[in-house]
Amino acid sequence: MTIKLRLHLATLLLPLALVCGCAASGKPPVQAGPAVSKAEIAALFDRWDRSLGTGNADAVVANYATDAILVPTLSNQVRHTPAELRDYFVHFLQKQPRGRILESNIQLFGDIAVDSGIYEFETKNGRVPARYTFVYRKSGDRWLIVTHHSSQMPEKTRVVTAH
Repeated sequence: MTIKLRLHLATLLLPLALVCGCAASGKPPVQAGPAVSKAEIAALFDRWDRSLGTGNADAVVANYATDAILVPTLSNQVRHTPAELRDYFVHFLQKQPRGRILESNIQLFGDIAVDSGIYEFETKNGRVPARYTFVYRKSGDRWLIVTHHSSQMPEKTRVVTAH
């Protein structure tokens, strides 16, 4: 066997051996902290919506991690930095939006949580139904948005509130 082939095999087999060794230890996996409830994650939308109600873009951006990504409802530009998020919310807040969840589907993954579904914004220009996904990450004692995707509903139908 050539040295190059041996190195390649070692590169492939070493991670497998480490994983098998850890799995065979019989120790339970380490928990990342106290479990979070779906109700706690649902309340994060209310916190975000209250920040919209302040009319202050900085208050809204405070809900986002510094490395957050925003794929916004009313803009074609993906926002990658706190300054870009702030720019979006300065303009969005001029519409005086208030959000309301119509359908929420929450998934919990330790220090990560996902809330996706349908929400509706009431603005001074009317209602905007949209699909959403918030990905939250626990940072210290606070949950922050790391990914927020929002897109207008593609079909012009009446949105029905889910059970």
